[in-house]
Amino acid sequence: MPEALPEGSFVTLWAGEDNALHVELLESLDDAGIPYSDKALGDDEVAPTADPLPIDWKPRFGFEVAVLSTDLDPAKTILETLLDRAPVDTEIPAEPVGPGPLAGMPAVSDAPATLRVWSGNDEKLAQFVMSALAENQIPAHYDTSTMQFVILVAPGNEARAHEIVREITEATPPV
Repeated sequence: MPEALPEGSFVTLWAGEDNALHVELLESLDDAGIPYSDKALGDDEVAPTADPLPIDWKPRFGFEVAVLSTDLDPAKTILETLLDRAPVDTEIPAEPVGPGPLAGMPAVSDAPATLRVWSGNDEKLAQFVMSALAENQIPAHYDTSTMQFVILVAPGNEARAHEIVREITEATPPV
């Protein structure tokens, strides 16, 4: 004989943007054997309304967890337990005093930028590469003598600049 399907309709238990609470809630519901519906908010194809303050407020992104109406009371108990706990320390620690992030890197070269580290026709990618190099204190400039975007750096910055370009173009993390 097939297993009986649970009866009841789904009702919203929790909706919000706290990813840590969302994960804990789902794990706790799983542990308790309570079936649920988990929906990511903000992924729908419906265009947002022009009204920035809609009458029926709901999160525009985040998560929504619903449970069967027959399981609502035990699910609320689980949620209240999670909400009553002390919040996880999400404070960003102060930056350490001492050498900066570039301490182990070679000094930025003041030599003229003559070595090509990237070229292409994509202006937005060229701007992104230039921004990434600037963020890493690597002076660079466009060579406009060709029909392509060519980014040049000084010889002392070549290795690091090539690594940054590789991370961007291959979408890989630093080695």
